[in-house]
Amino acid sequence: MRHTLAAVAWPFTAWLGAIQATTSTGNIENMGRIIGIAGVLGSLTVLIYRLGVWRQEMENTRNNIGAEVKAHREQSIGDFDRIERRLAAIEHLVEMVGEFRTEASRRQVRTDRRLHRLEQYHQSPT
Repeated sequence: MRHTLAAVAWPFTAWLGAIQATTSTGNIENMGRIIGIAGVLGSLTVLIYRLGVWRQEMENTRNNIGAEVKAHREQSIGDFDRIERRLAAIEHLVEMVGEFRTEASRRQVRTDRRLHRLEQYHQSPT
């Protein structure tokens, strides 16, 4: 509360002093108008200051978010690269298994033919 009151009182006092220095204060009505103008100008000064502070905070937030997004993007690129390498390794293993099965089935067919010929040879009357 005290900080807020001081934030409004200083600009008001400064404007009041500046206006009094440039004008002649003769009567009460003129003084009331000067105080009113000083109050408006003081409030305007505080609002402009607060707007500047808010703008700076928004700029800092934007920069921080940009940095976080960039860091996340770099981390994601690394993660996706590792996933792609793992998928390539899995694909290679699947190809090897397919080749092994093909070779195994060829060997099985040759073995079956040889066994069939041997069985025929042993069963045939000589």
